[in-house]
Amino acid sequence: MPTPTASPTPPAAALPSPIERSYRERLLRADDVCHLTGLGRSTLYAKVKAGHFPNAVQLHGACVAWRESEVDGWIAARPAAALPADAPARKSRTTTAQGAA
Repeated sequence: MPTPTASPTPPAAALPSPIERSYRERLLRADDVCHLTGLGRSTLYAKVKAGHFPNAVQLHGACVAWRESEVDGWIAARPAAALPADAPARKSRTTTAQGAA
């Protein structure tokens, strides 16, 4: 009887998890990413190509998605918008009744 050989890969339970989460990682399609980031689709893909946005993962064929944690990390890394201190207050619009006698 031959002796059993060691498995080339350890069982899944023995592999360390890259990131411990208490929730399942969600994958976001391009429309969802555009909604969260405020970027347009072409800007999103241009930023990916330039290396300024996380890469998408291939689902199948031409179908790709982004890891929600990576998109959230990119959003968190954006600097806060600096509003000018001397910005004039916005005037409220008032409407007048037209055609009133």
